[in-house]
Formats: sequence, C-alpha cells, structure tokens
Amino acid sequence: MAGSPRCGRPLPDFSRHPIDVEDTNAYLPPILNWTAQSKFPMTSITTTTSKRHQRMRDAAIELMFELGYAVSMDAVAQRAGCSKQTVYAHFGSKEGLFRSVVSDLLGPVGASLQTDCDDLDAALRVFARAHLEHLAQPRTVTAVRMLTTDIARFPEEAKALFNAGALSIQRRLAECLGAAMERGELRHDDPLALAEMLLGMLVGFDIDRRRLGLEGRDTAQQREQWADRVIDSFLRAHRAPDATFPLSTSSRTSS
Repeated sequence: MAGSPRCGRPLPDFSRHPIDVEDTNAYLPPILNWTAQSKFPMTSITTTTSKRHQRMRDAAIELMFELGYAVSMDAVAQRAGCSKQTVYAHFGSKEGLFRSVVSDLLGPVGASLQTDCDDLDAALRVFARAHLEHLAQPRTVTAVRMLTTDIARFPEEAKALFNAGALSIQRRLAECLGAAMERGELRHDDPLALAEMLLGMLVGFDIDRRRLGLEGRDTAQQREQWADRVIDSFLRAHRAPDATFPLSTSSRTSS
C-alpha cells in the first residue's frame, strides 16, 4: 500500500515509523481515495469506526458508573484501548462524550415514541411502558444515583444532561400531543406543559424510592398497570369533548 500511485501521495511505512494511525488525520484522504479505487469495501472502514466509537462510549459509561462524572478522558481511552486523541477526535470534548453517553442511555425511550402518534392511545401506552421499564433497569438507577451526587459540581454538563435527556423526551412527547390536538383528539393546550405533567405522573415517586434503595414497582406487571392507570387518567382529563379512547383492562378492573 505504501507508495501506491493511486493515492496521489505516498503513504508512510508504519512498520518503520510506529505511530497511532487513529490519531493521524493527515493521511486519511489518500487512504480513503486508495480504498475507494481498490477491492477493499468502504463498509469495512465504516464498521471499524462504528465499533471503535461504541467501545469508547461503553468505556465512558462503565467509568462514570464507577467513578462519577469526574472520570478523565485518559481513563476512557485506557479502558477503551485507544489513545486520548482518538477519543477527542470522535467526540470533540468531554461534554460531547457525555452527551453521547446520555443519548445511549435514553435513546431507546425516545425511539419508542412516534412523533405523529396516529393512534394516540396505543402510542402513549407503548411509550409509558418503555419509559417505566427503562427507569427500573439497574443501570439507570445506578446512573441516577451517580449523577445526583456528582453532577452538581459540573453545571454546564448538568445542563447538557437535562437537554439531552428529560428535555429531549419532553419535546418528542409534546410533538405527539400537539399532533393529537390538531386532529381534535385532545383539548388545545400547551403541549410542552402537558408533556411535563404526563412524565411527572408516570414517574411518580418510583425513581426516588429506587434512588434510596427502597422497593418500587418491581415487576413488569406492576409497571404496566401503573402505565395504563396514568394514561387512562391523562386521556380522561385532556381529551376533546367528542373524542373517545378505550379504557385499559387494568383500569376497568380497579374501578
């Protein structure tokens, strides 16, 4: 590969000049150009980059759980088996890495909610159950405990956490509720305010119990029943006069 005329400039002989290839951007364009004209598929480079990215993110999550937010980028690089420069090249900064970690932890919850919510009742129930299941995961509980005690010392990162986590979910939920208002299924109101109310109803005291090591809604059945009860109450309170939604089985049996 070194000296290949297809590259436009000779590539270094890495066996004679041992450097961290991941940290060397100078040779990336000719490498990509040579690869595009060779038999090597670009997908192999993309796959390798994606795996490396996930490896660094996983390392950051593990270390933050162990040491709190004060974990250094050097420690992340060491745990991931790469250089610090590589971590910065992928995430830009510690805040960028933190945002990525939050996205990894909360992404599945947001992904469970379709913003158009054509079937409002079904969409809200799927989201509510996914949200409660996520909050019940030991990994989530550990993250909440860690962030509660550690993040106050990092105000900018705390803001990033809120924006990437709670605020992002609230906005997606508000889009869903706003679409339902336009269809005449919900009374017109402030979608963001209603989204915050619904999220507060869903969480209740459960996350506080778990953070303190107390028993919460520990079974999937308990969480599903709570989710249905909350959605039923929310829709009864905010549905448009002419709109109807089915009442969940759990609410019928408990009434």
